[in-house]
Amino acid sequence: MKKMKRIGSKLLLSSALAMQVFVLPAYATSTETTSVVRTIPQIDSLVDKLSKSLNTIGMHAGIAVYNTRTGEILDEYDADKTFVPASNLKLFVAAAALDKLKPDYRFKTEVYTTGQINKQGVLHGDVIVKGYGDPSLSEEDMRNMAKELSKKGITSIRGDLLVDDSYYDDVRLGAGWMWDDESYGYNAQISALAVHENMISLSITPDDSIGETPSLEMNPINKYVTVQNNAKIVEGSNNKIVIDRPRGTNTIVISGTIGKQSSAYTEDVAIDDPALFAGNVWKNALSTEGIDITKTKVKIEKTKITTGTPILVHNSQPLSELIVQLNKQSDNFYAEMLLKEIGVVVKNEGSFTAGADVIEEFLKKEEIDTNYRQVDGSGLSRMDLISPKQMAQLLKYVSQQEYKDVFEQSLPIAGVDGTLKSRMIGTSAEKNVHAKTGSMTGVNSLSGYVTDQNGDKLAFSILLNGVRTSTSATAFQDAVAVLLSQYPNQTGEGVQSIADTFLLSTLIDPILDQENLKGVTTGIIVGSLDRKSGEEVLYQREADDLLTPASNMKLLTGATGLRELGPDYSFKTELYLNAPPNKHGKVDGDVIIKGYGDPTLQSEDPSGQQNGTKVAKLVEDLKKKGITQITGNILIDDSQYDFQRLGTGWAWDDETYGYNAQLSALSINRSSVLVNYQPSEVGKPVTFHLEPKTEYIQIINESKTVSADSSNTFIIEKERGKNIIYLKGDLPIGAHPNNEQIAVEEPSLYAGTIIKEEMEKAGIKLSKRAEVKTGLVTDGNEKISQLSSPPLSDILGYMTKNSDNFYAEMLLKRLGADKKGEGSSSAGAQVVKDSLLKFGIDPTYRMVDGSGLSRYDMLSARQIGSVLVGMSKEPYFDVYYQSLPIAGVDGTLKNRMVQTLAENNIHAKTGTLTGVSGLSGYVTTKDGEHLYFAILMNGYTSSSSILTEAQNKIGVALAGVSFK
Repeated sequence: MKKMKRIGSKLLLSSALAMQVFVLPAYATSTETTSVVRTIPQIDSLVDKLSKSLNTIGMHAGIAVYNTRTGEILDEYDADKTFVPASNLKLFVAAAALDKLKPDYRFKTEVYTTGQINKQGVLHGDVIVKGYGDPSLSEEDMRNMAKELSKKGITSIRGDLLVDDSYYDDVRLGAGWMWDDESYGYNAQISALAVHENMISLSITPDDSIGETPSLEMNPINKYVTVQNNAKIVEGSNNKIVIDRPRGTNTIVISGTIGKQSSAYTEDVAIDDPALFAGNVWKNALSTEGIDITKTKVKIEKTKITTGTPILVHNSQPLSELIVQLNKQSDNFYAEMLLKEIGVVVKNEGSFTAGADVIEEFLKKEEIDTNYRQVDGSGLSRMDLISPKQMAQLLKYVSQQEYKDVFEQSLPIAGVDGTLKSRMIGTSAEKNVHAKTGSMTGVNSLSGYVTDQNGDKLAFSILLNGVRTSTSATAFQDAVAVLLSQYPNQTGEGVQSIADTFLLSTLIDPILDQENLKGVTTGIIVGSLDRKSGEEVLYQREADDLLTPASNMKLLTGATGLRELGPDYSFKTELYLNAPPNKHGKVDGDVIIKGYGDPTLQSEDPSGQQNGTKVAKLVEDLKKKGITQITGNILIDDSQYDFQRLGTGWAWDDETYGYNAQLSALSINRSSVLVNYQPSEVGKPVTFHLEPKTEYIQIINESKTVSADSSNTFIIEKERGKNIIYLKGDLPIGAHPNNEQIAVEEPSLYAGTIIKEEMEKAGIKLSKRAEVKTGLVTDGNEKISQLSSPPLSDILGYMTKNSDNFYAEMLLKRLGADKKGEGSSSAGAQVVKDSLLKFGIDPTYRMVDGSGLSRYDMLSARQIGSVLVGMSKEPYFDVYYQSLPIAGVDGTLKNRMVQTLAENNIHAKTGTLTGVSGLSGYVTTKDGEHLYFAILMNGYTSSSSILTEAQNKIGVALAGVSFK
């Protein structure tokens, strides 16, 4: 299928004129000739309609179709581009598992004992359960295992219950999984010993009177998890139940209401540290089967078996049956366990990485392009990237293998079962299409098989990103699948493909058409700020595609901050007393500090912005008031903002780092500490010091200094949900001093602790019982001091030039608090949409945070361009313009485009996440014309330098353009 360019107004130039205007540099282009495949032209029409419907504008598609009998390519559209595949990635895992493990492969779980069993059946020793990655192990299986122990004569255990999950590594969550998904069953942690898919199933039933607490059932029953049921029964049939499990804990909090007339509410909740959970379920199973474990203190601890013969072995169903659950029900847990299993079987390493390596080698062996990225097995991670061609090639290959029937029978069938049970009913695709679905916010996929009218089996893959409504995505997929089921007897016509040409096409096309950018989706628009309406767009490609913007999202946050708050806006921080000092300066009461979201607030240490707002001034003002002693507590009022500390969709494995800092209306030093470290003497611990030096953080130093020729394995880790930092590994003696910015938990309490310590250093006496805790400013409290931040114009400069995520998030919540009365990211994002709508910016984008850290964010190049154009007409444009990094001069562009015409010319915002790169801003041409540009690039699977080099080339080319 020929690719349709979905773009608007055209500026046509003859090729001769174009060559006169521009002197083009030479760029490497593809030597391959891409054939235009138009066997199924009706699909052209379906794709063309995506850009014309209000429901689908921004959605971009990749399609590949093969005839598995002939090997013929029947249809392609952006088939080489890489997409986030969601659960379609499970097909990679299923195929590799069948190929490497074989369909009859079974997982095992072993039970060992130590010590002796006396004549009365008393085991004077331990019972150890060792897991080998069985994803299907259930509570019933454990009861059957307990029965087997009983049959072997064991009546009582006088030792410990130990669990061994060492068969896999201890990385529990996939790379890039989102912290706010962590409590849900579909996001369960991964361990070699697992029961009930490492989750519990809760059922909440309104079976009591209105106003009372509903009943709760938990399966499997265990004492490992603590449940706080705070829900209430109300009148009606609606339920507003909220279930939360705070990070790093096994406490589940149920809140909200459930209607008296409603049915039971059910939810699966993932648990933390799952091997110990399995041990607890095992303990209950032993007790249920009558094995006495009450006469001694039973411990559940981790261990590692190295030798011995198991007393019993439990085997799972064969792989051929397990992959039915994997694919028909799109079971994430099964996918991840299978990925680690093929890693340990083939590579002797039960890790995500080893499993992904096995799959890559499998694909290479079958000559399938491996220019893709896989970091997990389920597709939960948005760092996964594959192309439709790779998927369709895999399906074509599998169709020729001995295990082809096992593979195909595991797939959902349209209108029959699994995740396709309710789709394509009453069409020629019903009971015909066997395919794997995939769905996440912004992503929707369908890949599998369909039999055409000639009886040939077609392998197809439809990958969709930039999806705003799943119904429109599935409708498109279903329509394509129906067309394939009717091939070659479809009715209807395709659309005529016309290549659009723009004034700058001959300048920019060769850069973007390079072979090394083949898999990248680029949304780009370039326009003039000086030309009249209708002539201002000089170039565009995929300009309406909704892409992940990374830090280009800060352009929207900053623009709205200036528009709604003004460049002179200042954040404040207040200090109150709830009791007046006596004549001796003693306060028989509390100090209350109220935060309003100042992102620049800092102690005297250099871990915050230079020239920020010093909290020491609050203490100075207390001293000026003659206050010498405070008998109460340090209360923190952070009520200006909500209590969601992390952005929606932020990755769990970024939590440690300062760029992912937690948010609070009262935060100091960007909610982080600086750990400085350097080698000491060989054999001794690495030397470190903390800035600021505070009791709020505990550092456990397990590292050591090693000889200069030793490997550098030094790492800094923070325990999840706690303010405990570990220094681990070896640091060679010759290593240079370095530092790491580490995010803290509960930043408001951190801020209060810093202020408390500042007060003590200043000689203000505090009670030994004084605590830092949350509180509220109330009527009658006396304001003693107020701090004011630098103006927003300065804050914006720091935020944008340094791409500071914390500043962006604090500003977004401030917008929500000031304009909506709600200091939340969602309220702030609504302010942004309302404000930018006045620029005429299409509100179809998705904004869930202010920094662009979230991969839920979706934005088009055209929308960014509209912001840049709109801001150029505002009276404070110079503030906005000067806040941007300058090529070759400062910020994140300091080392880019140096010694070119773009140096000290381009003012633009960078944006980088794994698989994502962007550059958007302003440039002045060689003859003085002012241009704006927005470039969003998604889908690279190798080095990000490939994308920045392309952006640099475009920037330099624009700076060198002369239209005269």
